[in-house]
Amino acid sequence: MAGVAAAYGRNDARSIRRDSLLLGVAAGPFMYAAAMWFLPALTRYLDRDHGFDLVPYHALVLSAFVVIGPVAVLGAVCGLLLIEDKDQRTLAALRITPAPPSSYPLYRAGTTIAATALSLTASMALTGQIEAEVVAASVPVTLLCGLNAAAVGFGLAALAHNKVEALALIRAIGLLLFGLPLVPFFYDHPALIAFGAIPTYWPAKAFWEIWDGGNPWPYLAAGALYAGSLAWWLLRRLASQKH
Repeated sequence: MAGVAAAYGRNDARSIRRDSLLLGVAAGPFMYAAAMWFLPALTRYLDRDHGFDLVPYHALVLSAFVVIGPVAVLGAVCGLLLIEDKDQRTLAALRITPAPPSSYPLYRAGTTIAATALSLTASMALTGQIEAEVVAASVPVTLLCGLNAAAVGFGLAALAHNKVEALALIRAIGLLLFGLPLVPFFYDHPALIAFGAIPTYWPAKAFWEIWDGGNPWPYLAAGALYAGSLAWWLLRRLASQKH
């Protein structure tokens, strides 16, 4: 299994090296984190010139840029790699190799989850706006974001026929997946749990709980069950296609 994973990894490395689009997309989370360096200056400006206190909304801003925003970016990387593999008929070729049929989807999901968790944890630290204790406590949130990114990637590969369609699709669903989950931050009502139908609601809510010193685990558990089920369904749909 380790040898199979190494072979997949070498193929990914070649794909990313020769595709500037993939390189640019993969750098997205760190660009978002760098943008947060301007948050203190923006906070001072709004307070001084407009009398608006942005501090209570720092958790919202940070969750948008370094929690759920990168899910789209890294999910796109996963989806684009899968689409490239489909174009090169890699998925079809795997069916006649000694590699276990489950090895490729497990590899793709595992690397997406790991890459997302590592990049989000690094991005949180890079912002300079999140205390070390919160960064450490948010590691499970980054893993959940990785599971969401894998689901996004599988969905893109299942629904899009090429990279152009995939990028158009991620833009089309961007507001749904990465805008609407932020709405519950402004309100406190039990009915807002309905936003849980959007997978990225759960990591955002868990991060807010950590920021406020609350208990994130119910949201992490529910989010993992939901995102895992969604990723599995999308993966089965992708696997059922003829490549």
